[in-house]
Amino acid sequence: MIIGLASFVLWIAIGDDENFPNRVHQHQQGNSESTTVLDFTEMKTDLPVISMETGGQRIPGTPIINNKDYYYQLSEQGESEIKTAFTLYQENMEPLKLSAMIHYRGHSSRFFDKKSYALRFIDEDNNDKDTSLLGMESDNNWALHGPYLDRSLIRNYMAMNLAGEIMPFAPDVRFVEVFLDHSYEGLYLVMEKVSKGVGRVPIATPEKNSQQTDYLVLVDRPKKMNATLDDFLMDTYKVYPSGTEINYPTNTQYTEERQQFVNQDFSFIAHSIYQIPYADEENQYRKLLNVQAFYDYFIINELFRNVDAGHYSTYFYRDLRGGLTPVVWDFNNSLNNYQVITFDASGFSLTQSIFYEQLLKDQAFVDGLIRRYHHLRKTKLQTERLQQYVDDTIDFLGEAVERNNNRWGDVYDLNHYDQDNHLQPSERNYTSYQEAVDQVKDYLEKRGDWLDTNIDTLYQYSHPSRHSHESIK
Repeated sequence: MIIGLASFVLWIAIGDDENFPNRVHQHQQGNSESTTVLDFTEMKTDLPVISMETGGQRIPGTPIINNKDYYYQLSEQGESEIKTAFTLYQENMEPLKLSAMIHYRGHSSRFFDKKSYALRFIDEDNNDKDTSLLGMESDNNWALHGPYLDRSLIRNYMAMNLAGEIMPFAPDVRFVEVFLDHSYEGLYLVMEKVSKGVGRVPIATPEKNSQQTDYLVLVDRPKKMNATLDDFLMDTYKVYPSGTEINYPTNTQYTEERQQFVNQDFSFIAHSIYQIPYADEENQYRKLLNVQAFYDYFIINELFRNVDAGHYSTYFYRDLRGGLTPVVWDFNNSLNNYQVITFDASGFSLTQSIFYEQLLKDQAFVDGLIRRYHHLRKTKLQTERLQQYVDDTIDFLGEAVERNNNRWGDVYDLNHYDQDNHLQPSERNYTSYQEAVDQVKDYLEKRGDWLDTNIDTLYQYSHPSRHSHESIK
């Protein structure tokens, strides 16, 4: 029998004094006194370097437009990924040589001239091979993000690290410089994927013959998914135009019975949240959620004005011993960097997103969210700290920024403007790297000021006058 009842859920509150693992901020480790030794170029750098050799193969994943639709190009052999020789160089250490399956990754970023990559490490028998990169936990799946539309180069690095200080899990990240077939490709960010594993999403492998399972789900564009859940959010169009996909359990851990359990359990939680404000006198939803993680997800995404959060690239995981927990991902479009729409420093972005449109109807939730906001703004998310974080990161990157911009500097010349590689309209784009950095710092300050002044207006969403018609039973 498949069950999804509150009696099987324990909500564990996390107080203001976090007890998460120490976050490694790469730029705080300081530039090495020795440079990274490379055996194929005379380039000097203090950063780690990744070299990938394809042997002349076509890398799969380029979008091919067919009328208004598009599909992803395969390799010459019709494969969705190709095998490459991967080498990681770090200071004076022996190079780490591996085999990796790669393809282009992302959504709109696949149209950029500077590509991002998905990496899957394999052994000599082509089986997945867990590998530790740059001090991060071992796994076989990684993302190699190439900041490009983000001309500052630091949005994902900064936001992921700040989120990692306050949330149970946020992907770990490290800057590297990348060569593809010995051609310099610029500054990249090695990123943990949102996946089950030691040091990643803390969920357990289901017990043998058990239909119940911990799980990880993704809310995103259905076109990117193999199959979507037929869950409460889909049935009620709450998630439209997105869908929900199971990211774990998959492969050998997947069974139809476990898929049904995830569908029912996730639907039960969603249905409980959408009972707010009626039929929820005992705040049952609080037993089903990691409430503080929902606070922190809201705060970090609102501070960075990450307008995709809650709509696309939105992950939730559920440890059956605890509550549903959100995970941050993809800040490339944050801080008014959305390609086709301008978002100034005023207004909220998540108030109409899934779950939050209901959670904010509960005054107790709003009370806790506002308290948590003020606590973080006095500590880890102070404006002064954010400004210094930007400056220190740029100082750490040093000449790598210049090398990257020598490779991709045409983006600053608006005579080379095109809609795939620039913000729209053209006047939103920056003509120098310093302008891009100044925009990040200025926007963060203005955004923080606006939120400081207006965070209490969230009480409007919990006021009975706004939803009293829903309270009639």
